[in-house]
Amino acid sequence: MSLASLPLVLFLLLPGFLCINVAFLVGTFHRLSAFHGFAWSLLTSFVLISITYPLYISLVDPPSGTMSWPGLLQAIENPILVPGQVWAILYAFAILAGIALGIGERRAWLGSLLIHASIDLSKRGDPWSRAFRNENFVQIYLKDGTLLVGWPEYYSTDRSLPGPELYLTDPQVWSEEKSAWLDLADDVTGILLHGDEISRIEFLDPVHERDEETAL
Repeated sequence: MSLASLPLVLFLLLPGFLCINVAFLVGTFHRLSAFHGFAWSLLTSFVLISITYPLYISLVDPPSGTMSWPGLLQAIENPILVPGQVWAILYAFAILAGIALGIGERRAWLGSLLIHASIDLSKRGDPWSRAFRNENFVQIYLKDGTLLVGWPEYYSTDRSLPGPELYLTDPQVWSEEKSAWLDLADDVTGILLHGDEISRIEFLDPVHERDEETAL
């Protein structure tokens, strides 16, 4: 890539790339291939530019000595003509839009809207990604017979790994001998589990808090 093409990349590709990656961090979208990631980044950038630039030039007077701002197509062809304020607004808007998309996807608003257009970005057929959306403590049965309880703080959205991963915070283990939940250790605040270690996961009723389970 030459230096001459750098403004085009920064203006036409990077805002969309930033928006999509922020949405992926906040939401639970599945991974895109390199081609689809490029296509969605380019399309998202066009949408963001088509909103921010016309809005800016409609509200801000052109600099002295010029009759008008460059048109949208002219700005896209030559981003150097675009004022610095538009760049700042564009990138800020990309981040905010990514956050909004991620939140909308996690709350199933975005998926419900897009599914009517036959667009599915959220792994609706993946029970692992969908099940952890509800805020529940989980009870985990490991294949070696260990029974754990805790809060599913993080979980894998990339199923191409050898097995999905689950990070459990405030973990406790069931002691048959004492018939009680025990802390793993005083200094253990979380535990990372691999999918191939897990036999079954039970999602506890949020109405009955963890204390109730601990009292069993």
